[in-house]
Amino acid sequence: MLFRLKNSFPTYYRYYGRRIAKRLSPSLSNIFENNYDQFSIDKDILNIISNKSKNKNYILNKNFKKNVIEIGFGDGEHLLSQVQINKDTHFIGCEVFVNGLGKVLKKIVDLNLVNIKLCGLNCLHLVNSLEESSVDQIFIINPDPWEKKRHFKRRLLNKEFISLLYKKIKRGGNIVITTDSSSYYNQISEIIENEEIDFEKINKNIINSGDKFYDISKYQKKGIVRGRKIYLVELCKI
Repeated sequence: MLFRLKNSFPTYYRYYGRRIAKRLSPSLSNIFENNYDQFSIDKDILNIISNKSKNKNYILNKNFKKNVIEIGFGDGEHLLSQVQINKDTHFIGCEVFVNGLGKVLKKIVDLNLVNIKLCGLNCLHLVNSLEESSVDQIFIINPDPWEKKRHFKRRLLNKEFISLLYKKIKRGGNIVITTDSSSYYNQISEIIENEEIDFEKINKNIINSGDKFYDISKYQKKGIVRGRKIYLVELCKI
């Protein structure tokens, strides 16, 4: 189903960077064909975008105590651990990288997880489709840093996107961001300090082994192995 949607609505799946690293195995291809429709909210979001539906309520699951989103979950290490630990929380994992999306979908099916949905669209469309003040927590763990200065404009976390995230978070909710890029960290810091975005509490620091959000994903681990500092930015709406 994913590939038919991508062919029909290519604009909404478009994103800078790689979408697929290698050809999918037959087993992953079958998982997408047989199970993606069951665990995906792509069609719901596309219906909202195309005005076929004005009801944003069913993007999140109100039957759970909390709704949490992870944007750019990579191979899903952090996302899947949280899904299994927090049975009273509903998770949405958004990832444009097809191989990672397939790995997580397979785990969902194999483990019979019921408190998670997936989105393969560009995350901007997911966030725009949410009601305001509806999400308890958003994770963005080591997003693509686009380190070359000429590529800074490709970075996900710019003023407009951070402002949009603020609108979607509930009172008492937060956004957790980590990065191993000092320039990205400095850019995020500048945005939240100088722009009119009313996060009532901001926590920024370098985290180390033993800290809650340290060593929680494959891509963060790569930065740690290379000796890079891991920066944390936690934005709270009180």
